[in-house]
Amino acid sequence: MRNAPEEEPQDPQLVRLDNMLLAEGVAGPEKGGGAAAAVSAATSAGGMSPDSSLEHSDYKSKLSQIRNIYHTELEKYEQEQSRTRPVTPREIERMVNIIHRKFSSIQTQLKQSTCEAVMILRSRFLDARRKRRNFSKQATEVLNDEEAKEELAKQCGITMSQVSNWFGNKRIRYKKTLASSRRRPISTP
Repeated sequence: MRNAPEEEPQDPQLVRLDNMLLAEGVAGPEKGGGAAAAVSAATSAGGMSPDSSLEHSDYKSKLSQIRNIYHTELEKYEQEQSRTRPVTPREIERMVNIIHRKFSSIQTQLKQSTCEAVMILRSRFLDARRKRRNFSKQATEVLNDEEAKEELAKQCGITMSQVSNWFGNKRIRYKKTLASSRRRPISTP
């Protein structure tokens, strides 16, 4: 019993409506039974006056129309239901796996971008190789002397930014030369 599928409890309003339709003869095992058959039986038994009998025949015909409309709509609904196929457990499992892969991918991307952000932060603040070196006050004053750069730019006929770029490139070339000379063994004559 533990593994038996649990049925959803019936909606009380639907139960009440079903009972009313059964009682009025609109729904039920046979389409023409129920209360309509009871009215017909009472009328034929002669227990009603002619006026009452006429009212009941009108009631019976209107009820018959309602019953026909109900069953026509019910058949349409059942046909529509038969066109939509149920989702198989295999399809559900496949969809769940797709969702899990998407979430896993999102989680991986989040972790990667977070790790990248941490690495950038570490390199900016904690990496020992990139410690800031402060020059002496005198050296800083000479390096910041814009007039010297302006004078060099005038003498060379170039802009100040070109002078700054030349010195930057010169530093790079110097560092490369220095690094390659450390790798080569010094030959003695």
